[in-house]
Amino acid sequence: MTTPSTTPDVQVPDALSYKNLVDLMAIYSDATGRMAALETELQGEWLALVDAKRNEFARLQHLLGESEEGIEQLATTNPQWFAKAKSLKTPYGTVQFRSTTKLIAASPDVTIALIKADGEEQKGLYLRQSEELNLEALEKLDDHQLARLHITRSTSESCTVKPIKIDLGKAVKKAAAEAEKASSTDH
Repeated sequence: MTTPSTTPDVQVPDALSYKNLVDLMAIYSDATGRMAALETELQGEWLALVDAKRNEFARLQHLLGESEEGIEQLATTNPQWFAKAKSLKTPYGTVQFRSTTKLIAASPDVTIALIKADGEEQKGLYLRQSEELNLEALEKLDDHQLARLHITRSTSESCTVKPIKIDLGKAVKKAAAEAEKASSTDH
């Protein structure tokens, strides 16, 4: 039999603390199991819901694609609608054209040689270390300067369609202002 003086210093939990620990571990384990079961149940319900709505989703997705294509075609064939502004607001949303530009170097090697011939300052500004064109910096040049470097500026249009969104923040502010106005006229 060992005596207390020869046993290592091991703290033995008191009985009540240990019982509380075991009780909490039981609650934790039970909650973990229930959570896993709930997640499995929700996953199954989600899959059933997706299966039930899949055909409607596909139909609406197709309808959206066709509608957007038709809207873009009408907007493109009626440029007079966008003579004053690049967007057209309707009660159902906005059709908008955006212009984007990019630089196209017909022969990057020739352009690099021409920039190098202009000197070290131009080389450091318009060429990257790997000696590829710095299109972001070259975009700042006018078309005459770009043409001298055998670069053309290409412009393309894109069309976006956005459904109308109700701004609840504005609606709440408006309702609050109207309520305040009505209450001040009642007094």
